[in-house]
Amino acid sequence: MANTEAVMRLEDLVSTESLGISVLAGRDGLSREVLWAHSCEMSAPERWLGPHELLLTVGLCIPQRAEDQAAFVERLDMAGLSGLMVGDHDIAPPLSDDMLAAADRLGFPILLTAAEIPYAVVSRHVAAATSSSQILQVLKLSKLYQVSANAQNPEELITSLSTLLRVGLVVEDGITRMSVLDSDSLHLGAAGCSQRRYPLRGRHPADLLVLEHEGEPLDSFILVHLMKVLEVGVDRLLDAARLRAERSANALSLLLSGAEAHDADDLLGGFSIADGYHLVAFTPEAGQRVALSVALREAPVLVGPGRTSHLALLPRAAVESMKKLAMASDIRFGVSSVFTDYRDARAAAEEAAKVLVASRHSDNPWVEFEGTTIAVFARSLRDSEEIISGVLGTLAGPGAAAEKLRETLFAYLRNDRHWQITADELGIHRQTLSYRLNRIEEETGMSATRSADLAAFWIAYQAWEATQSQ
Repeated sequence: MANTEAVMRLEDLVSTESLGISVLAGRDGLSREVLWAHSCEMSAPERWLGPHELLLTVGLCIPQRAEDQAAFVERLDMAGLSGLMVGDHDIAPPLSDDMLAAADRLGFPILLTAAEIPYAVVSRHVAAATSSSQILQVLKLSKLYQVSANAQNPEELITSLSTLLRVGLVVEDGITRMSVLDSDSLHLGAAGCSQRRYPLRGRHPADLLVLEHEGEPLDSFILVHLMKVLEVGVDRLLDAARLRAERSANALSLLLSGAEAHDADDLLGGFSIADGYHLVAFTPEAGQRVALSVALREAPVLVGPGRTSHLALLPRAAVESMKKLAMASDIRFGVSSVFTDYRDARAAAEEAAKVLVASRHSDNPWVEFEGTTIAVFARSLRDSEEIISGVLGTLAGPGAAAEKLRETLFAYLRNDRHWQITADELGIHRQTLSYRLNRIEEETGMSATRSADLAAFWIAYQAWEATQSQ
């Protein structure tokens, strides 16, 4: 590793009087390393430059609007660039206060160089300052690519690179925020360790976390090549995960439609359906996260869209691992009872969806059929009370107001949602019925017209009747 005295920093450039450089903003970042200096006038220069590289521009790549200029600085900083150097030319748009404020906030230096100084001079100055460490860097770079060529899989690659470079390496998927690869050589938050994050620019969104011992930072030159090597490995890994997720969704769709899914047994890892399986329901918004999380783990689970929710089919043996995913996330899951025949998948899915609806007032993100029985006839008084409390909320309480709304809801359900028949039974006007139904929706947070909510209301009504007869 090149020693730190050989590393050039922006403050070294600024202090070189012959270059005529002044600091416009981001002075707190002048200690940033400079690996190289590039001129680029493309609209998104962060795509072409890497970490610790200085962007040189006459201003053509700088947006015109103030808010776009601030976002421009944020993108350059996110990509790990050292800073931005603008020539003192009329070509550049006026640099807005928003842009300079963003640079100050991020400690991202914006430099101004004299118009008569060619950018080639700046680039040669940076190259000359870093040339003393080039031989050591090239030797280490050669080893890096040798390790890359010999690695049998991405896991072996990241472990070998971590050992070679004496840093911890973690790759996080950009969608699930899961750790896709982890060298396990250093730990986040460990004493004497620091962490830097860099976006990888492969086909799939992902971040590289570099965990370094204090005072032993990874050389910038090596970091650029490390990221390129990992981008290839991570893309292969995520390509495979997305393919597995697609196969999983197709297999589940076939099972739900009553067709035979040849991929199912393979994806479920050889588990016997005769031993039982569950259908798990969750919101469609979490579909991609759950599907990719399962695929990355190669878990024996099928994930895909259902009619009213997203679904996961899992053998009984996979329940605990799926439950851990629920506890570690903000996703709520409703779990069906055990089924032992693929032909029952549709019924299991409907049951899981009803559990999910009935669980909306629960603090537990993982609600199983056995814990919140949704059968029309509850198995016990406790089951009935849980259903009533979970679905009806305040409507299950004492008091004349709660009783009036509760009886209105039950009459509405009992009369198959016929407004006039319900109003006649209660002895009220249709307008009064409309008002009460609106109040019921406000109190429960559920809809008196949505099928899934009506199903939950009906189950709660049956549970109420059961408790009254005991």
